[in-house]
Amino acid sequence: MLLVYPIYARHLLEKKLCIGYFSPAGRNFSGRICVHHKGGGSKSRFKFLDFFRRINNYGWVIKIFKTRFRSAFLGLIIYKNGLSNYILLTHNIFLGEYLYSGTLLPKNSSITNGITLPITYMNLFSVVCGLELKPFCGIKLMRSAGMGAVISTKNLNYISLKLNSGINLFLSDLCMCSLGIISNPFHKLYNYKKAGYKRALGIKPTVRGVAMNPHDHPHGGGEGRKSPPVAARSPWGWLTKGKPTIKNTRLGFHKKKIQKFR
Repeated sequence: MLLVYPIYARHLLEKKLCIGYFSPAGRNFSGRICVHHKGGGSKSRFKFLDFFRRINNYGWVIKIFKTRFRSAFLGLIIYKNGLSNYILLTHNIFLGEYLYSGTLLPKNSSITNGITLPITYMNLFSVVCGLELKPFCGIKLMRSAGMGAVISTKNLNYISLKLNSGINLFLSDLCMCSLGIISNPFHKLYNYKKAGYKRALGIKPTVRGVAMNPHDHPHGGGEGRKSPPVAARSPWGWLTKGKPTIKNTRLGFHKKKIQKFR
C-alpha cells in the first residue's frame, strides 16, 4: 500500500497507512478461545507495511518508531518520486538515512546496510534479512527482531542460505532481501518491569496447572501444594517436555519400504 504525499504532510501519511485494531482476545469465529493468554490491552492502530520493496528508487527515512504488533523497529520512508510507506528497518539505520529499494542496482552505487535488492546482488557470506520464499510473494522470513540469514552458496539459479535454526534453505536468485539483520536485536533482553506493562500489550496472566482443579488441567487437584507429575502434560493431555513436534515422514516411509521388501 503506497500513498503520494509531500514530506510536510506526515500526519496525513500516518492516518492513511494504518487502521484501527480490535483485539479478538484469542477467539475464533464461533467465540471459543483458541489462543490462550490474550485479551485487553491499550488502544493501538495497525500499520500497513511494504513487504515487496520493488519501487526502484531511493528514499529518506523520516520517522522511526515501535509498535506492539512487531518486535522490530518500523520506519516511515518517502521516496524521490513521492511514494511513501512503512518498512521494516535493519540494524543501525538512523533518521534521515538514504535507502534504495528495487530489483535493479543503479549505476555507480554501492551495496550498503539496509538496501533492498534481489539475492543475486548480495555477496557470498553476507548476512541478509527480510527474505521472500518465492519471487513477488512478499517478505515471509526473517522479519522479527535480530533475525538474519547467511548466504552460504550460490548456484546457477538458486542460492543457499543458512538460517538461525541451522536449516539450509534454497531460494530463487530473484527473491528480494535486505542487507543486514533486523533492527532491535536486544528485544529479548528487555525488562518489562511490572505486570501492567504486559497487560497493556494485550497479554493476560498464565495460571499454573498445579493451581487448577482436576477437570481443568491434568496437573490439577490435590490437597495443598503439589508438584506436577513425572511426565508434564498440556491441558489436553499431550506431553510437553521432550516429545518431538515434527513428524519424520521420510523415516516412516523408509520403515514401510523395508517391511515391504522383507
